[in-house]
Amino acid sequence: MRFFSSKMRQRQDIALAASLTPMRQALRRLRHNRAAMSALIFLLLLIAVCLAGPWFSSWQLDTTNALQSRQAPSMDHWLGTDFLGRDVLTRLMYAGRISLTVGLISVVLSVALGFVAGALSGYCGGWIDSLIMRVADLLMTIPSLPLLIALGALLSELKIEPEIRIYMVMLMLSLIGWPGLARMVRGQILSLRERDFMLATEVLGLSLRRRLFGHLLPNTVPILLVVATTGVAGAILGEASLSYLGLGVVPPTPSWGNMMDSANSFIDFKRRPWLWMPPGMAIFLTVIAINVLGDGMRDALDPKS
Repeated sequence: MRFFSSKMRQRQDIALAASLTPMRQALRRLRHNRAAMSALIFLLLLIAVCLAGPWFSSWQLDTTNALQSRQAPSMDHWLGTDFLGRDVLTRLMYAGRISLTVGLISVVLSVALGFVAGALSGYCGGWIDSLIMRVADLLMTIPSLPLLIALGALLSELKIEPEIRIYMVMLMLSLIGWPGLARMVRGQILSLRERDFMLATEVLGLSLRRRLFGHLLPNTVPILLVVATTGVAGAILGEASLSYLGLGVVPPTPSWGNMMDSANSFIDFKRRPWLWMPPGMAIFLTVIAINVLGDGMRDALDPKS
């Protein structure tokens, strides 16, 4: 009896899956992935804490107190204070806003640029394809971290204001992120444009705009979502590396990277872990959660699954 009931449930699940659209099937598979959903819930909670947390804090972002410099965690300062007596927890939440914003916006810019470049390269071909791919190959041959360090040093040499420097860091991260995505989109376009549905659009006499944006590019959205999700983790790590070296987001604007730079001596690193462990753990957990969510989205959006 139990065997027949399990078979019946399997048939019902198959019938339900067949009646859903591909996007709803993907969302249904994603909801059943416990690791991905746990990562998503953690990221949503992290964003909520970074956005709303400072409103409930008793301390301001730049409130200094030399008498409470480098104090250990206590009831007044849950994560201790830094070298200027500022509350580490409050700065950690403000820094989360900056680091997450830099990661998200830089990935949006790189996805937009890589999406358009890859689509034009794969669909138009010819000299346009050669030009875009040669530029992408040139950027991919340069190691990303040394390139970011050189660009960050250039910003420091030009004495860019801290408020403007944030946007420059976003542009720098998007500059090194689009070539790989463009090559990926180009490969998808080359594969899709020979399918029967694309040949049918040409037979029907649809315009280039409708063929490209109405039928061809929407089929590359699943891979864009996965790449964009995992790209946020890389952008956060890139920003943290630059800021730790003093070449990214610079004080007084806080970020997780330049907060870790506050432990700039062996004594601080050994005896005052509250100066570097909270931002370090924030970076570690955020990157792990984003990668787990990206893996779950890749499994959910895989048409072969």
